[in-house]
Amino acid sequence: MRPVPEAPAVPAAVRPAGAAGSVTVREYGTRYLRISVRYHGDARFSWLRVPGPAHDRPQTAPSPAAGVALRRVDAAVADAGSGAGAGSDSGAGRGARLALGERAAASESGERGVVYRVPGAVSVARLLPSGDDTAFRLSVRALADLGRTLRQLHDVPWEFAEPVPPHHGVGRLLAWISGAAPEGEGARLRALAHDRLGARLWTRLTDWAVAAQEPPGRGGAVLLHGAPSTGWLVPSPAGDHSALLTGEEVTGGDPALDLGWVLGELHELRSAAARGLGAAGQGPPVDYPAAARALLAGYLRKEDTAATAEALPPGTACAATLRLAVHMRDFASFVGWHEDLRHYADLLAETLDAEGAPALRW
Repeated sequence: MRPVPEAPAVPAAVRPAGAAGSVTVREYGTRYLRISVRYHGDARFSWLRVPGPAHDRPQTAPSPAAGVALRRVDAAVADAGSGAGAGSDSGAGRGARLALGERAAASESGERGVVYRVPGAVSVARLLPSGDDTAFRLSVRALADLGRTLRQLHDVPWEFAEPVPPHHGVGRLLAWISGAAPEGEGARLRALAHDRLGARLWTRLTDWAVAAQEPPGRGGAVLLHGAPSTGWLVPSPAGDHSALLTGEEVTGGDPALDLGWVLGELHELRSAAARGLGAAGQGPPVDYPAAARALLAGYLRKEDTAATAEALPPGTACAATLRLAVHMRDFASFVGWHEDLRHYADLLAETLDAEGAPALRW
């Protein structure tokens, strides 16, 4: 089960041959968001994200102070990777560049959105499960890049004058848990999940979601991407820096929320493939553990790698479980009902019952 049904790719979509001027190469979306990818020549692409009819909040840019911090992180990523080499297989020291969104001019239909300028047309969400060896290598390298960049973001404390924005994914989950979310298939899933989880696990899910929106203890809040995922991560076909679409979800909080968000996605894909669910279950075999290990190798410092699970931010397993719940909720609300959701509710129950531990076992 994938949350965003995509249109078929055009031939050589990652770098269309002979395209004159600007041309749309991919369009896809849900009731929450529509995405249009355009090619502008010379391996230049733009991704336009336009709110769909179920989008319930403005697309906002990071605060000025957070924007300055993001540009500093991006500059540091660029400097750190300058010696890795565009064709390097290892990409040692390189991270994913932060592609900061810009407000797009209104289209002829009056639609406005946020546009990101990146070096590719296809995200890791599509490349990773494709069964193509080159696409898999690009994806694994991009996930290692993502890990390095998330670690650099998390080294920046949220010491800005602006209050910390809410985490939008957790906010949608809390609204769904409380019954305040819109009716329809989301409400149908809520009833199913409540029944499948039972009172004990439903309470655990609620408590974890509430805690995720509270200010973190220990060292305080750090700069967060807010919703890192394979769908926001775009590898470069040339083999240099990957790009991470960044801006609309930026917030501050516990670093576990960012890292767990990606691990939760990979855990879901691995579990779906093993159970024959959705696109992951019907596609070719994918080495999801290798993908997760690449992410963790990028995120963890050298002194941490001997004790991977212990070295992760506390709460990473909880965050990964929340991401699984958010994805279920979003699919039902923004795409529609699918019978596989019954099995995903069982997967959520199993992950909650194990306190999120399966999402960290790679």
